[in-house]
Amino acid sequence: MDDPGPASISESMQMYLVTIARLRVDGEPVPLSQIAEALSVSPVSVNEMCRKLQDQGLVLYQPYKGASLTPEGERRAYYVLRRHRLWEVFLVEKLGLGYNQAHEAACEFEHSTPDVVADRLDAFLEYPSVNPVGLFIPRANGAFPQRTLFPLTALSAGQRGHVVRCEVSDSTRAFLGEHGVRPGASLAVTAVGEESLLVQIGQAQISLARTLAEAIQVELEETTSSDA
Repeated sequence: MDDPGPASISESMQMYLVTIARLRVDGEPVPLSQIAEALSVSPVSVNEMCRKLQDQGLVLYQPYKGASLTPEGERRAYYVLRRHRLWEVFLVEKLGLGYNQAHEAACEFEHSTPDVVADRLDAFLEYPSVNPVGLFIPRANGAFPQRTLFPLTALSAGQRGHVVRCEVSDSTRAFLGEHGVRPGASLAVTAVGEESLLVQIGQAQISLARTLAEAIQVELEETTSSDA
């Protein structure tokens, strides 16, 4: 596809597009107040920028409802998000940084990473589908993975899945990580109780409170007749 690269619009404009992409839920317009809070700017500044982006065909601005991305705006947002989340994976998995540190550093790299570096970084990392906290990484062609997720509590005993997202506090995420429960990990539910689930990861088992398991988003793994 044609390179939607960062040189064609300002870094500030890129950040607005990426912020809208991050904040939207079910395709609904993002309220300007949420954009202002996320970027630590005034609602007046958000209003002005959204109108500029609309003039460039990147955003649809609806007064009293909010802003949504056009297909071109979405493509440009994903261009930046791909680089940002690939750097997060590299910095966490290969350099051992904490996620917050990696996120801050990736904010610096995302605007200046050329295509050839992004593509080689993707290949070096073996084409990860999610970042360290389970957020999807857009592909090089601009496609965004569409996957059906379930809370871990939706799995019955004997079902398998792999972790995509852990919507928990940093301390709880660290606890889960120590036990192997992290984005990308494959697990199996071995027993289900009223208050907890028993989960197997590799050779280890961990009991998770149902309230905690509810915050762990997984994608079901298909089983075959050859599975043990």
